[in-house]
Amino acid sequence: MCSQYQLINDMNAFQAQLAIDLSDIIRKEASDFADDRDVDGRDADRRDTEKPLEDADQAAFESLSGIRRPTDPVIVILPGQKAASRRWGLSVSTLNAPLTNARAETLDQKPTFRPLLDRRCLIPATSWFEWRKDGRVKHKTRITLPDHQPVLFAGLENGREAVIITCAPAQAISHIHDRMPAVIGPNHIAGWLDPVNGFDAVRHMLGPVPSHVLDWCEEDVPEKTNSRKRKDQINLF
Repeated sequence: MCSQYQLINDMNAFQAQLAIDLSDIIRKEASDFADDRDVDGRDADRRDTEKPLEDADQAAFESLSGIRRPTDPVIVILPGQKAASRRWGLSVSTLNAPLTNARAETLDQKPTFRPLLDRRCLIPATSWFEWRKDGRVKHKTRITLPDHQPVLFAGLENGREAVIITCAPAQAISHIHDRMPAVIGPNHIAGWLDPVNGFDAVRHMLGPVPSHVLDWCEEDVPEKTNSRKRKDQINLF
C-alpha cells in the first residue's frame, strides 16, 4: 500500500538527480496556471508585474511536488523518459473512490489493469509513508533511501490517471506494513518503459528496494529514537 508520498520541491536538484528533462511539463503547468488567471480576470491588468519565467516554472513544479495524496496531480515518466502529469488514482465506475494502488502479483488477472500493461510508467518520489499499527494506535512512518535520494515507483497510466504498483515489502520494513511501492532500479528503467516488451518480460522487475539501503523514522516521536542511520550510502541514480 502507498497512501502518501513526497517529492522534493527543488526542481534543479530533482532534474540533476534523475537526469530527466521536465521543461515540457513545467511549461504546460505554468501556461495552464497563467490561462486560469487570465480567464477569471483577476490579474489581467497586472501582466507587467508578473514574476519572471523561472519563478513561474518553479511554482509550476512545486504544484506537482511536496506531499502527494490520492487524486493529486503527479509527475509520471513515460517511454523515452518524457515527463507528464497525471492524476493519482484510476477511476472505476463501480467504486466510490479511485484505485491508487495495484498489486504486482495480480496485475494481469484484473480487468481494470490488463488493458494498461503496455502503458507502464515511473512515478518519482523522495520518500513514502506507511502507518505502523501498535494495537489501536497508528504511527505515521516516513521511509526513504539514504539522504532522501529519489526512487522510481512502478506505475500504470491511462493518459489521464496513474496508479502505483505495490509488492511485498523489504524485510527491513515488514514490521511497518505488509506492502510497499514496487521500485524500478536503474538497470531496468529502459526495459520497464519500453512498450515493445510484453508484461511477462518485465514482471520480474516488480520488487522492493534492498533492505540495507532503507531508512525510516516515525514522525510522531523524536527522530533520534526512531531513525535508521546507515553508513553504506549508495546512489541508485
